[in-house]
Amino acid sequence: MNEYRMRRAAALTVAVCTIAVSGASVIPMIKGAQVTAPWWTPMSVVAVVGAALVLLGIVASGAGGRVDTLRAGVLGLAATDLAVLALWFPAWSGTASDVGGTPPIWMANNIALPAVALATLFPARWSLVYAVIGLGLLAAVQQRVGFGGQGWEAYLNQVMTVGLLAVFLTMLGTAMRMARNVDDRRSMVLAAAVESATSAARTAERARLDAVVRDRVIGVLRGIAIGRPDGRHRAQAMTALAELDGSVAVAPATVGRISATEAVIQLRESVIAYGDDLLVAIDADDDVADLPDDVVDTLSDALSEAVGNAVAHAGPHASTVVVGHIAGGGVRLRVVDDGCGFDLAAVAPDRSGIAVGITGRLAALAGGRAEIRTAPADGTMISLEWVRL
Repeated sequence: MNEYRMRRAAALTVAVCTIAVSGASVIPMIKGAQVTAPWWTPMSVVAVVGAALVLLGIVASGAGGRVDTLRAGVLGLAATDLAVLALWFPAWSGTASDVGGTPPIWMANNIALPAVALATLFPARWSLVYAVIGLGLLAAVQQRVGFGGQGWEAYLNQVMTVGLLAVFLTMLGTAMRMARNVDDRRSMVLAAAVESATSAARTAERARLDAVVRDRVIGVLRGIAIGRPDGRHRAQAMTALAELDGSVAVAPATVGRISATEAVIQLRESVIAYGDDLLVAIDADDDVADLPDDVVDTLSDALSEAVGNAVAHAGPHASTVVVGHIAGGGVRLRVVDDGCGFDLAAVAPDRSGIAVGITGRLAALAGGRAEIRTAPADGTMISLEWVRL
């Protein structure tokens, strides 16, 4: 996720800067047109700006989420810059510029920009190769138009530029490796959380089956005598088979109460039902007293609604984390995402997802409370709490 965001930010920056620099290079365009054929300046502007607009469209659309599409857009801009600069040579009139200082080549500030995006999508050495080729072409152009093709002044200037750019690209490559490591660790944490939740679910199911076998099946078998079973035995056998199949819930050992361990399992299952890419960390203190089952059911339903909203509305590239803790004083749950967020004041008060599914459920529960913190482009945090009265 972090690696994707850095790639997208780099591509967006390169596209916007290319368009902005092109728009600010009117004077070099006018002065440079005096030493080239009339077709080169308009052709170069249209080609470079067009390639930057294509890249901007890729980043702004959903296609920017695919690495191969993003690479194609950045490579397209880089290839366009090189091709346009190479076409300067046949377009050159053969005369030197009479402008003092740096020769007026309007692409001088554009040619190195694609190297920044390339460094996030490819190994840094390939980005440096592009920079050397592009700045080498620029030096050759500047040497001809500014110094009559003799000497090394323009080349020496670009050597300094390449050196500074190499330092920046190396730092960028290091930052990309760090982002990649963070993403890898995040994947490991998610995998561990999923494995833990799966193991807990298996344990709960095994306990359920053990209870059915011990309390139902053995009881039915003990009650069967020689001869045709009566209707009562048949009904007991059908109930036991239904419980083994999972279509009938096994009554808890203590009516109306549920242990903290079972509550953790139930809350986790409410989250992982939406996919195994959600990070879940819910635990309980060892000495917590049993909780009312209606409290656990209400919290599970509200938690499911909150997670469902995050998955549906936070955005395709958002991360969602669920944390919670059961203590002697009550239960606290948090659903946090780094997605697009929303304006809570703009949500209609009768929207069932929030008013009924989350805040309404907790408001109707004695000791319950729900809080939603969000803002556009700033993610969302939903807090669910129950205080033991």
